[in-house]
Amino acid sequence: MRFSVGCQMFLKTQRLKEEVVKTRFILHCAASIVLCAVLAASASATELKVRGNLDVYGMWSTNLKDHNSEVSDADNYMTTQRMRTYFDYVANENLKAVLGLEIDNVWGDNLDNVGGDWGTDGKGNIEVKHAYMDFTLPESQVNIKAGLQYVALPSVFGNPVFENDAAALVVSAPLTDMLGLAVGYSRGVDGSYNTASAESNSPLYGENKDDVDMAFLLAPIKLDGFAVSPYVAYAWLGQNTLHADLDGDGVFDVMATDDATALVFGANAELTMFDPLTFAADFIYGQSNWQYEDSDIDSDGWYAALAASYKFDVLTATLFTTYATGFSDVSDDDIGVLPTLAEGWGLSPYIGGVRAFSTTYDSFATDTLGVGSDGTGLWTMGLVLDNISFVDKLSHTLVLAYAQGTSDEDSIALFTEEDSGVEAYLVNKYMIYENLAAINELGYFSGSSEDLEDLDYDLDASYFATLGFSYKF
Repeated sequence: MRFSVGCQMFLKTQRLKEEVVKTRFILHCAASIVLCAVLAASASATELKVRGNLDVYGMWSTNLKDHNSEVSDADNYMTTQRMRTYFDYVANENLKAVLGLEIDNVWGDNLDNVGGDWGTDGKGNIEVKHAYMDFTLPESQVNIKAGLQYVALPSVFGNPVFENDAAALVVSAPLTDMLGLAVGYSRGVDGSYNTASAESNSPLYGENKDDVDMAFLLAPIKLDGFAVSPYVAYAWLGQNTLHADLDGDGVFDVMATDDATALVFGANAELTMFDPLTFAADFIYGQSNWQYEDSDIDSDGWYAALAASYKFDVLTATLFTTYATGFSDVSDDDIGVLPTLAEGWGLSPYIGGVRAFSTTYDSFATDTLGVGSDGTGLWTMGLVLDNISFVDKLSHTLVLAYAQGTSDEDSIALFTEEDSGVEAYLVNKYMIYENLAAINELGYFSGSSEDLEDLDYDLDASYFATLGFSYKF
């Protein structure tokens, strides 16, 4: 009897323990399910997407920047790399934030603590390239981008007036199936803030009137086989933003005694109705004005570009030409050049600074010649043979270009209408994987400048070659 009661008590106790264990197990499972649901909900609320590219290559060169054989190059070889990574924080199809970072290294360089030497623990060489929000207003097609972003006026070879990363607000929307509208504002310089005291202002800019702002309006029109994008841009510059070392004493002198302005009208057009024969063109006219003491300083100029392309089975051939006004005679009241703000123009490594690798050092020739990399002061023409392919995974690009100055020979320009240069640029690309390419560049440039020659500065031929890898992810 006692045994039977004990057994029953034991069995009841065991059943009770089993029920407790089962209950705990169910509670743990429920808690786990709830936790997983919460985590899943949190993870699905913001999806992280990563994209970018990494280039690593070696470069051999002669007279790359100075074009002067009498002055020995500091070094004829370097290895360099650039990594750009973009993080897209996507909440839904109508809302995301973008962060873009860039890291540049020259192997062995740690003069500025960039981490290119042994140890590779440089600090301060991570650049914030982009940081902006991108969203569409509810129940509409109005898109807004606000923050550090890429802003570009439309163009064929990059816009000579404005195409760059910028702190900006851009609002765009389609008005009809054929017509769109975009308005934007960007601040390029702000030397002092409304939250700062007068003592903290930069001595270079001054206490006020030290801002540079730009606004633009773009109205793209797209029809069957034809598209045109007219635009207008206006910039206003505070008098304390224009400086130059006029006396050569290392002290920056204010060049404007009143606010300066720049107004630009432009249009980019594409004709595709005759595909595989296509055409693209740019036309830009701009003027600027500022005051220096009792003088009104004016400048107005224009830029045009035309490209005709035909796509064959094994390559795409493009004939192109560009023309932009240059500096007028020093006695002319009008300077004669198109006002530029943050240009993105370029044809090739020597003329404008376009490379197969993402790492660039501006233009190898036009910078040296004093023309700059915005396309002004130049007339160019040439031929591009692109996507040449006879072997699977192997392609080539060949650029042949001629450039001549458009500035008056009695102007302040070093590269005038009496001067010219020729360039040949070849790119060989082999796709190792879908996103990984082995790239070889070969470049040559030879030019002349009477003003530089008068200064006993001979423009000798320049050469460069690269070999490396480009990974896009």
